[in-house]
Amino acid sequence: MDKEETTMESDKSLWYRFLSGDDDAYTTIYEMNIQSMYGYGMHYTSDCELLKDCIHDVFTSLFQNRRNLQPVKNIKIYLFVSLKNRLFNAYKQMRDYVTLENDELNFSVELSAEEILLKNEEYHLIREKVNQMLNSLTSKQKEVIYYRFKENLSYDEISELMNMNPQSVQNLLQRTLKKLRSTFPPSLFLYVLLLCLLK
Repeated sequence: MDKEETTMESDKSLWYRFLSGDDDAYTTIYEMNIQSMYGYGMHYTSDCELLKDCIHDVFTSLFQNRRNLQPVKNIKIYLFVSLKNRLFNAYKQMRDYVTLENDELNFSVELSAEEILLKNEEYHLIREKVNQMLNSLTSKQKEVIYYRFKENLSYDEISELMNMNPQSVQNLLQRTLKKLRSTFPPSLFLYVLLLCLLK
């Protein structure tokens, strides 16, 4: 049994215990996923309070509706989808103040000062170039790069999050990588992939 299958089995067991009323299982689900959910949500909003509220709503709804929930293969994917939907609904309610492009949340990848470990005069120039590189991507291209390289998700899992079929996800990723390779030098291309892998 490979790592993915083991994780799926663990998720199935943990989820079953949660659905059966095991409060310890609920706590475990929360503790295992809260940090990754926060990091994931920050790619959609810089409003920390809104994000915290949405995460709180996800877990509150999870607890209150456990008797009506179905089995899941991957808890993390389930929670990511739930959070994404919560954020979308929150922004939809603020439609007078926030613009949603094509009724979709805008996925962003920003390079922070902590994410490049360079301490010389080239730092600002490289940071600017990498941000330029990231900004050349569409929201969906940023999203698929994040899921594949940082979250290490399978094409099936990404397809669930992006509401696309797995082949379309694979095609999108290949087109994105091809665009980056053809537009920027190899060294800069590697910086972006390194950025995606940073915690």
